Amino acid sequence: MQYCPKCKVNIRGRKECCPLCQGQLRQIDGEPEAPFPTLKKKKISNITLFKMVTFIFIASEIIFGTINIQTQKIYPVFGIMMLGFLVAWITFITTMYLRNNLIKVITFEVVVAIIVDVYVDIKTGPHGWSVMWMVPSTLFGLAIATIITAKVLKLRLDEYILYLVLDLFMALSQIIFIKNGMNTFTWPAVAVIMVYLILIAALIIFRFSDLKRAAQKMFNL
Repeated sequence: MQYCPKCKVNIRGRKECCPLCQGQLRQIDGEPEAPFPTLKKKKISNITLFKMVTFIFIASEIIFGTINIQTQKIYPVFGIMMLGFLVAWITFITTMYLRNNLIKVITFEVVVAIIVDVYVDIKTGPHGWSVMWMVPSTLFGLAIATIITAKVLKLRLDEYILYLVLDLFMALSQIIFIKNGMNTFTWPAVAVIMVYLILIAALIIFRFSDLKRAAQKMFNL
């Protein structure tokens, strides 16, 4: 390997002079370092990880499904565990493929959590704890988590404002549980709906341009 003391660079091969400054080269021992860093290969690729997790999920569903059938479904815990494995698998896949959009991951997981909790509440009762307390508190926490995450990631308002609009529609969906009588203590649900309505009203009045810009991006207007 040759070295140019003037340019302070290593030169591969055998050259008569430095290709940069045409100066005299010095012969040194050793091999030159690679011009680019060598990236380590992942021990497990995303495809392999996906296949492993999916296999574990399917195997678990088969085992608990078989036990549930053999016991004539007298133990609801097995059905709930099957649902839990399904939620865990969906959460894993969502996190893997949407990890570059943290707000989308949080919103999706909240939707899944709400559906699962309402389902469990209905299957074990219903007792109403999910729609009276869990759903309102989760939606309220979702608004806070969305705003904090956006601030930490330094996102522009038009990059996450539509998620707040989606959260509003989820909050309004609580009216269904109130109308059908499943939610007998409506204060938490109504309070969350009120907060979201005020938030969206403020965004429309003061930041309508961001809402319009986000809608144009989504619908390619």
